[in-house]
Amino acid sequence: MPTFEIVSAHDCPMPVPIWFKPPAGTPTGGALLKEAGGALTVPLQKDGDYLVTVLPSVKAGQKRRFDLTKGSAGPGVSLKAEGEHQLSVMLPDGLFTTYHFAPDIPRPFLHPVIGPDKRRMTRDFPMLDVAAEKAAKDQDHKHHRSFWTAYGEVNGVDDWSEDKAFGRIKHQKLDKRWEGSVFGGFSATNQWTSSEGMPLLDEKRTLKVYAIAPDYRLLDYDVELIPNHGDVHYGDTKEGGLLAFRVYYSMKGALGGKMVNALGGVGEKQVWGKRAAWLDYAGMLENGTYGIAMMDHPSNLNHPCYWHARDYGLVGTNPFAKAAFEGGEKREWLQKKGEPYRFRYRVLLHRGDHKVGNVEASYHAWIQPPTVTVVP
Repeated sequence: MPTFEIVSAHDCPMPVPIWFKPPAGTPTGGALLKEAGGALTVPLQKDGDYLVTVLPSVKAGQKRRFDLTKGSAGPGVSLKAEGEHQLSVMLPDGLFTTYHFAPDIPRPFLHPVIGPDKRRMTRDFPMLDVAAEKAAKDQDHKHHRSFWTAYGEVNGVDDWSEDKAFGRIKHQKLDKRWEGSVFGGFSATNQWTSSEGMPLLDEKRTLKVYAIAPDYRLLDYDVELIPNHGDVHYGDTKEGGLLAFRVYYSMKGALGGKMVNALGGVGEKQVWGKRAAWLDYAGMLENGTYGIAMMDHPSNLNHPCYWHARDYGLVGTNPFAKAAFEGGEKREWLQKKGEPYRFRYRVLLHRGDHKVGNVEASYHAWIQPPTVTVVP
């Protein structure tokens, strides 16, 4: 069996260079990496042409050797259908999130989003009428549905709000599903339309959730915008989030929560409308501090993105606006027919603030993944 040498990691999903069809005798189903001379054993799972694993933290530059062995790991990430229009993502300790895609909702969304220690980390309104949110006056902006994707000016259509004559994002189908000891999730096809139902663009949305240490939740969220129906014009508006969150009411900045970005900006005045590779929103949940870190991949259009981030609890990534945040003359972003845009995001739910959550290290482990090599 092959032996692998891994240099540096921080709870980071990484591809292991085994190509399919693999060498004779290499396991393709249940497989494990067992540390040579150590006690650590981690599972592997097929993802396209590679096997993928998640290795716990090691010091920068540290080398560790692992042998590929046959075997299977315990439960990781699984899926559970909840009726015809909901799909739940389950971790070994219970529900992580549920994807809602009924035909009568304005746009698909994830709710609830459960973080470490089973803490709810996104707002319940308007899906649920919760007394604590009402008391905190946190039932504004009904279109802020927990965790979602939308944009405010698409060929002149408001595909962000739920005001009069707003556009919709309509679920078309679930394409793929993944379950396994390392990751699980799904991909879905949606269509963005005008209020009259005219197609504007198609969208492929992919969610992958990783089974990592219990004090973290880690997911990759990809949004591919596909102009199959003609050119698409994105207006210069702050009202958008290709990745958007509304944090749980007790986490918001207005109640003592703290937003920090990759450049050291702190609070709404220093992070709203600023460009940064990542943004972390941390605040109180019951008796402790928890945070949501959102990361923008360098391959994304106009990286680093602008952040529509508010003390009242909203965070959204915006790659298209400029004047809306910086002032000056408004511009319109043109996407030519047949030229898709892919946006890659990583989300880390963690205990503590951005330092306790190791957000900076997690971001760099994502964009500069650990090296994995086959050795004799």
